[in-house]
Amino acid sequence: MRLEKATESLRAAESCFALGLLNSCASRCYYAMFQAAVVALETAGFHRDTWSHAALQSTFAIELIQRRKRYPRQLAEYLSRALFWRNLADYGDEEISQRRAKQLFEWAKAFVAKVTEVTGYETR
Repeated sequence: MRLEKATESLRAAESCFALGLLNSCASRCYYAMFQAAVVALETAGFHRDTWSHAALQSTFAIELIQRRKRYPRQLAEYLSRALFWRNLADYGDEEISQRRAKQLFEWAKAFVAKVTEVTGYETR
């Protein structure tokens, strides 16, 4: 996977936020982080055809944060909490608030920026 997918999801999240599509914003924020985490794992030598949400989160936290110490622990929390809010946004009856969507967007920007920094990938 290329990091451009993560930055595209991040741009989509920003557009959704601006349009007041807060559930879609939350979903795109999570996927920006998910896609960036795939790039981080692939760069570190962990390749899979597909990643489940649980396997990706676990491998990212254990291998890249705990063992190799490439990323701050806070990114594992962002990824985990964003999945919770993405599930609520996509499948729940409640709506994502503007405050929550903004927080998720900030987390996603920080996550993608850190993966960009650590992997050395430049996005277009």
